[in-house]
Amino acid sequence: MAKPFRLYICSDIHASERTWRKFVNAMKANVYKVDAAVIAGDLTGKALVAVVNGDHKGAEAWTATVLGQRKIARNEQELVDLERSIADLGYYAVRVTEPERLEMERNPEIVKEHFRERMISRLREWLALATERLEGSNIPVYLMPGNDDEFDIDPILAESTYCQNVNEQVIELTPWHQLMSMGWSSPTPWHTPRELPEEEFLDRLSGLLKGVKDPRKTVMMTHVPPYDSGLDTAPLLSPDLRPTVTAGDLIRGPVGSTGVRSAIEQFRPVLGVHGHIHESGGERRIKDTLCVNAGSESSMGVLRGFLVDLSENGVEKSLRVEG
Repeated sequence: MAKPFRLYICSDIHASERTWRKFVNAMKANVYKVDAAVIAGDLTGKALVAVVNGDHKGAEAWTATVLGQRKIARNEQELVDLERSIADLGYYAVRVTEPERLEMERNPEIVKEHFRERMISRLREWLALATERLEGSNIPVYLMPGNDDEFDIDPILAESTYCQNVNEQVIELTPWHQLMSMGWSSPTPWHTPRELPEEEFLDRLSGLLKGVKDPRKTVMMTHVPPYDSGLDTAPLLSPDLRPTVTAGDLIRGPVGSTGVRSAIEQFRPVLGVHGHIHESGGERRIKDTLCVNAGSESSMGVLRGFLVDLSENGVEKSLRVEG
């Protein structure tokens, strides 16, 4: 019998420098003995942090507010360390003067431009690092944008000579299976860049799945998990986007995609690969399909993943890992 094909799965790295380097290092050393890796969306960050040059107790210093705490760098090394800690959280640091910071508060377009520049710069650096470290490793990396990722990153992903953007594509994955990928999500309360109404979302998914050789031997990677699967449980929000609470406890419920669930129930792929809901990592079965969500703690520098062994007969075994 042929050796099973081992797939490493992760998602929602969200610009965390420490998490990305853990991923690249794990693939370089091939600590999990994998044959390929997939990243199920949300590569970029969500926030810009102003690092302000000014006077502190009579001396030049740089200050930044990070997670509600004021941080101070008094020399170049401390400044480098501060910016690295911001990057490890998945934020983008920008050095500015106090007048420039005030202008950023007045003009959101300046913030958007700083954010865009740093988002593109970090992603380009990440892809270059992956190429440098993994070229010749024979571990392909298949990734895609998620709902939080701006369309500005698509040309940057296309530049990579190693990591392959597989969004809305069907490719050969194992000797027996194809990979079909869809990085969009169903609607969210935050109106993120890549969202589709459920009916249109299902239409796109179905169109892709009709193009595969055999749906039962297809790995379906969608950023958003299937609705009411246990992989999509999150705090339910009020109309003003605040978590709803009863008797002191958060009210939680399913927030995944009915379109993804319908596609899985109709086509029965061998494996569903998902992300999006960071706190709902785990694995569940929907009919014949094993669905996994690795979960994410990228802001803490934790790389969560799943190992799945695939053979001609289907999923041989699965294991959740972290590092």
